[in-house]
Amino acid sequence: MFKMSQKTIVCGAASLAVFAFASAPALAWKPSKEVELIAHVKTSSSTYAFASAVLAAIKDEKLLPKGVSLRSIRGARGGKARAFVGVKNKGNPHMMQALTPSQINNPILSKSKIDYKLFRGVAMMVVTPLNITVPGKSPYKTMNDIVADAKKRPGKVIHGGGAYGNVASLVGELWAREAGFKQTYVAYEKQGMLELLGGHIAYGMHNPAQIDKYVKAGKLRIIAASEKLGAYPKVPTFKESGYNFPVLKQYRGWWLSRDVSDDVINFYVGIMDKVRKSASFKKYEKKYNMTSTWVTGKALDKMLAEEYKNYYKLDTELDLIGKKKKKKK
Repeated sequence: MFKMSQKTIVCGAASLAVFAFASAPALAWKPSKEVELIAHVKTSSSTYAFASAVLAAIKDEKLLPKGVSLRSIRGARGGKARAFVGVKNKGNPHMMQALTPSQINNPILSKSKIDYKLFRGVAMMVVTPLNITVPGKSPYKTMNDIVADAKKRPGKVIHGGGAYGNVASLVGELWAREAGFKQTYVAYEKQGMLELLGGHIAYGMHNPAQIDKYVKAGKLRIIAASEKLGAYPKVPTFKESGYNFPVLKQYRGWWLSRDVSDDVINFYVGIMDKVRKSASFKKYEKKYNMTSTWVTGKALDKMLAEEYKNYYKLDTELDLIGKKKKKKK
């Protein structure tokens, strides 16, 4: 706020002019150069597909006149991307990283300090369903079929996917705990897709973007989903299949360095609000059965802090990490 001493205040028109100047709002922040979107995944992943949909909407709607680009920075389970945005480019208002649950949980699993505390949330935009998928020729027709087989052959039924500790692996473990069966989880470089297609693993938990073309071709079959699927209305949900274990949400959104101003956050919230309402992004949501959601700014920061606590508790209960040792007095 512009400050005036008592001596500067004069009568008549001069005082009105000074008041008008003092009351004029500061110009809102806008990018002065190209905005760079960073994805921590390979270009064939569902998260990259989300980022690409956002990129396309921004370009279609001409929301960033200075330009926008997207690139993938992979490695260390997202750690390289987080370090690039939150440390190397600390305070850079022209760079955002795609936000997923893995970016909250992976630092816990790897005991990394490059975690959510280095970032500020912009917006959570969509939640993607988690589908239990089996090979097209699999004898499994329902979740109960998998449970029955796993109880007959403890540890022989293989759930394949990405790195252990991701949402799919944890949800599979929560299901096994509730249903009382033992399975083996195997992590693969490409989410176990090739192994699943080849019938080398029993099932996988994937989102629609990863499996849609294979399901339509009859090579894979969805036997249950975390949420009702518009494209596959006959597929039952986990609850409709008789299970009530907690289902971790697979959300997609954006965050950036914590060392930016509120004006920067507000600007990007406005941009993403326009993106989510655009025709091209709505088409993306429909194609992949995404559930639209909207959590922004400080509310998102609060939610991510709570997510961190919940993941830490779950990782500890599942013996994925060691408990913190108390310091001796």
